[in-house]
Order: sequence, then structure tokens, then C-alpha cells
Amino acid sequence: MDGQKIREWVESNARGLLPQMLFADDEIDHIAMCMHHIYRWYHEGYPIGHFLNAVVKNDFMTACVKADVINQKALYLYALFCANKIPGDYREKAK
Repeated sequence: MDGQKIREWVESNARGLLPQMLFADDEIDHIAMCMHHIYRWYHEGYPIGHFLNAVVKNDFMTACVKADVINQKALYLYALFCANKIPGDYREKAK
């Protein structure tokens, strides 16, 4: 899955599932970039930072604390992305 496909997925789900959140285009870009980093981490060993590490470790409390303002709004989307677009063993890989 390339960055453009991920961005399309983010935009569709952000606007379709969370219309009350009113994500701006630059916020969609930021979220898609982070999700692309997760995808690359899983498939290529790409390094990810503290927030994304917490996401893939399913550590909700740390993810909330480490999230920037944009990612705070998008936590639900990260959960959906990991559950639907990353192979199910991602939490084991994160350990």
C-alpha cells in the first residue's frame, strides 16, 4: 500500500466516519504520513517515534499523552488502520 492509497483511505474514513471532526487537508496529509510510517515499520523495519510506537503496542494511555493535536483527533482512525490495514500480528512485532 503506497502513501497515496493510505491518504485516500484516511480522507474517506475521516470524512465518512468522523464528519464532526472537520479535518483540514493538511491534517489528513499528516495522519496519512504517520500511517504510512506504520505501514513501512511493519513491512520494511522503518523506525517510528514514541507516539506511533504506543499505537502499534496498543498502549492507549501513552498514545494519548504522546499524540500531537492532530493525532489526538485521529486516534479512532489509527485503531481502524491497524485493525484493517496492518497484518494482525503487528502487536507481537512491536514488543
